[in-house]
Amino acid sequence: MEAAIEECKNKYDFQVTWLPFLLKPNMPEEGVEKPASYGPNSSGAQRLRRVGQDVGIDFSYKSTRFPNTLPAHCALEFALLQDPSGRKQNELQEVLFKAYFTDGEHLSVDEISHVATSVGLDGNEVKSYISQPSNIQRVKQQAIDSSRSTGVTGVPAFIMNGVMTFSGAQDSEQFKQMFDTVVNKIGSAAL
Repeated sequence: MEAAIEECKNKYDFQVTWLPFLLKPNMPEEGVEKPASYGPNSSGAQRLRRVGQDVGIDFSYKSTRFPNTLPAHCALEFALLQDPSGRKQNELQEVLFKAYFTDGEHLSVDEISHVATSVGLDGNEVKSYISQPSNIQRVKQQAIDSSRSTGVTGVPAFIMNGVMTFSGAQDSEQFKQMFDTVVNKIGSAAL
């Protein structure tokens, strides 16, 4: 997506924001151990690693746990509140992805707060925000509501101007074609 946006930045106006989605809405707070069948040598892992390499993502499979992602989603909401343009939120999402998928971090509240400082957010403020039960519950409800209203059933999913466009990893050309399609349908160069 980033490569396609970069190539089309003079053609369209972009604002990227991340919506919460919960693959496992009832995940325990501490997450769960990954089953042995989910290791780095599985066929699914090999496919994901190949796809990731094409776009510069190292899916290392170092993490031994599936995390509860609600605190990370809360941190993303906090970042968006700090910078409504979505740039800070996007930066945070990128470093959270790297921390989990490449570095193998568990993404605990402490780890998320620490990672958030790398994009200029105050770690103590992030920790306070993502530790509030009311914020966790609100973000969980947002995830449920947005999934229902958009029809999203998996990640990654891409919504452009309120319309679900596609799901799954896509190459740059697919994104550029979709940008054109969406703009032609709505008649606006803002995505």
